Amino acid sequence: MVDPVRPRPAEPVRGTRDEILEAARRRFLRFGPRKTTMDEVAREAGCSRTTLYAHFRNMEHVYASLLAQDAEAFIREASAVLASSASARKKIRQIVELTRATYARNQVLRLAVAGDAEMSLAPVAHAFTRDQERRIIDLLRRVLEAGVREGALRSIDPERVAYLMFHLGTALVERETSGAADYGFDEIVGVMDDVFARGIAAPRAAPRAARRTEPARGVRR
Repeated sequence: MVDPVRPRPAEPVRGTRDEILEAARRRFLRFGPRKTTMDEVAREAGCSRTTLYAHFRNMEHVYASLLAQDAEAFIREASAVLASSASARKKIRQIVELTRATYARNQVLRLAVAGDAEMSLAPVAHAFTRDQERRIIDLLRRVLEAGVREGALRSIDPERVAYLMFHLGTALVERETSGAADYGFDEIVGVMDDVFARGIAAPRAAPRAARRTEPARGVRR
């Protein structure tokens, strides 16, 4: 009896889009996108120039695609926070902490947002940063609107408050991840959290205390 021919296991395909982007990330972290060529990315990814150009037109396209991929991962995580049953205050804190964690572990993303002249491609990084800003402010706005609807927050302008929160939080995250912070991140975010929470929280109704009727002057009881 002849044994059936068993198919060989498929060999991993080199030069997939994800592999190329991760190879580009390694080059960018060492040399920056300005000093990285398409040939170097192809060699790092172990693929041919033909395969590389089948996915990407040029270095700007590679860099923009890597930023977009990382941004989408962040937005997915932030959207999960938005969909949770946590309070508006807790969601805002979680989004700030998620931003910190993302920038701390993703130097390519952080350098793009910081506008580093040597380690980013300025026009691409600027367009990415503006788009990311818009999307995160929109997430914060939706959290604030939900808080107002639920009565947890007072009547505010969610768009402008979200704008303020984003830029203040981004400044704190940037100082923390670049090593320039003067205070511990948890400490200073706690202060920010407290200031915002007290400033936009709905006022609590004063407890009704039993009033004691004071006798009128000159009248004996």
